[in-house]
Amino acid sequence: MSLTNQTCWVVGGVGVVGRVITRGLLQAGASVIVNSRSEERLEKLKDSLGNPSGLITVHGSLLPGRASRTVADALLSAPLNHVVAHGAVRWWARPTAGSYEFYEYKAGCDETFSLNIKPSQRILDYSPEDFVVSSAQLASLHFSAAQELIPRIQFFSSIGPSSYTFVTGDGSGKPGGGRTAMGEINSHHVWGLSAGLRNELSNTAIQPSNARVNCREIRLDVPTHSDEDDSQVPKERPLSEDIGILCAGLASSASRSDDNGRLMHIQSREQMEQLLTEYDVQSDANMDPLPPSYGEA
Repeated sequence: MSLTNQTCWVVGGVGVVGRVITRGLLQAGASVIVNSRSEERLEKLKDSLGNPSGLITVHGSLLPGRASRTVADALLSAPLNHVVAHGAVRWWARPTAGSYEFYEYKAGCDETFSLNIKPSQRILDYSPEDFVVSSAQLASLHFSAAQELIPRIQFFSSIGPSSYTFVTGDGSGKPGGGRTAMGEINSHHVWGLSAGLRNELSNTAIQPSNARVNCREIRLDVPTHSDEDDSQVPKERPLSEDIGILCAGLASSASRSDDNGRLMHIQSREQMEQLLTEYDVQSDANMDPLPPSYGEA
């Protein structure tokens, strides 16, 4: 199956992993919405993908207090079929350059470095009030996005299957992991939010049959790039690109009822290959090939 004539929203679509997710959905024929507070990053995303006609960029935030306006401006009364919400995937990456802006870190790194916290501050040095705020910033963003976007896809689920997919990174406690201590806490909060929503949305006792959303999570526990690899040498299909293809496959299989609420904990490339076979997706034959996604993701 393909995603032709379907609309997807990628939460966190302007980042390194977000780009390959956006690419995979576009290649499967979907129209894809990506938002960002940074017009510069939206333009860079469009340029890197060859300015595809199916890409819709929205200058706006999904942070609490702002998400409602951003979603309303982007969709108006247009249908939304699928959401892919990704965050804190690249647990192995550390920032190398750039500057901090709230949720907009300019360097290639795990998203938890972009939180409005002091990365060098020790956990026990926080006041209880500051800990409550800092520890849930990433989950608050994803909760705000889900609160606005899930009712949209539920409303239109009567005209076709819909899905909400979380894409996260594990790496907790692993040697070489790049997250700060507060970054670890934030990533675990996102796992908890995902688990709660997967449980609720897969519960047929509380979800109307005409408003079903297939909610699943991809949790990546293997880096998409290894220090032994030469990131300048194009690979036939790097693992980072597989993430985008798998997200498209999950969206195209939203009609499946046997895997609603599923957590896919990917700990090897072999597991990824098995999932790609299970959730096969067709590329849109009418769409020109998009630029590849070689290198680190």
